[in-house]
Amino acid sequence: MIVKPQGWVILKFSAPTDTFYKIFSSWRGGYLDGDSWRLSSGSLHLPTLSECGRYWVWPQESGSCYHLPINGEDGYTSYTAQILGNIIVQSGENEVFIQRVKLFSLIH
Repeated sequence: MIVKPQGWVILKFSAPTDTFYKIFSSWRGGYLDGDSWRLSSGSLHLPTLSECGRYWVWPQESGSCYHLPINGEDGYTSYTAQILGNIIVQSGENEVFIQRVKLFSLIH
């Protein structure tokens, strides 16, 4: 399955035995359907730039593949920002630490 979010944030999960990255994706809803979000299953690998140069391709452990628009990083609404905050506040539980990271810091 290919997932194409409008906005996205990268979360780094650091556990005692490994480090992996998950994508927090968001979509702006319309009048009748609200904003939505999704947290990817995670990946130990980093994304690659698509051949067209318009999005990052990031396969996940579940088999899904995220196509992240290059200028969609940190794109979220006030609703999805609250959800993202609730995820990050869980950092440290079960010895898993969660932090936001910028894609640029991972690929350079």
